[in-house]
Amino acid sequence: MSFFEGFYKAIANSFKGISVIFEKGLWPYLFYPLILWLIMWGFSIWVFAEVSKQIAELINEKLSLKEIPDTGAWLSFAKPFLTGYFSVIIAWILKLIFIVISSTFLRYLVLIFLSPLFALLSESLEEKTTGKKYPFHPAQLVKDIFRGIGISIRNMLYEYFIIAISFVVTIFFPPLIVITAPLLLFISWYFIGFTMLDYNFERHKMSISQSIHFARKNKGTACGIGAMYYFLMMLPSVIGMMFAPVIAVVGATICFLQIKNENISVKI
Repeated sequence: MSFFEGFYKAIANSFKGISVIFEKGLWPYLFYPLILWLIMWGFSIWVFAEVSKQIAELINEKLSLKEIPDTGAWLSFAKPFLTGYFSVIIAWILKLIFIVISSTFLRYLVLIFLSPLFALLSESLEEKTTGKKYPFHPAQLVKDIFRGIGISIRNMLYEYFIIAISFVVTIFFPPLIVITAPLLLFISWYFIGFTMLDYNFERHKMSISQSIHFARKNKGTACGIGAMYYFLMMLPSVIGMMFAPVIAVVGATICFLQIKNENISVKI
């Protein structure tokens, strides 16, 4: 399967997943990501606001801006701006930086915390689709949970590493942003798609190396799932938070079943 064939098929299966969620009675799963998103987002906004404020005050203190004389010094005329608006501007810049960094972190944090739930969602969909039952084993569940968390952390670290390299390259060679910007977008799509596919890898007892090989071989599928996730997250907050993770998991499960059974008709 070519990259673009897998990409478009993943998009199509994700859209199909919207109706599948309700047809298969999986709609209650929509509310769990929303609740967790709201809790974490509110907490992170509060933390980032406090940290930004402290850093802005520290910069003011280190630069001794408040010690500038009201008159007589060459910066006296700018003292009201430097000690007032300057701090506000610095704080807002820091907030924007923190929000950009945290968007990736929060995305993976949701997947880590809800890993058991998404694994159950993927399993339920396969059972309702194929009729295959997976017996419940507490020990295996714990093992799968840690595996899912490990994959999410691995993908997050790889993504941050690539973001850091791209950031450094772009600083020294600004014109390369026309390459690094779309590259980072596809990288993000790939890793989020990989994470969503991994709930199936766990269930089918695929090793880490086998999972990585499968994802690399089906890069188009992984990117398509990740792209759909990003598109849904751009919708109004509540809708995006509810539907993006669940539809991505459902779309990934449909794609996985089709790839694993490419010579067998899988009725969804």
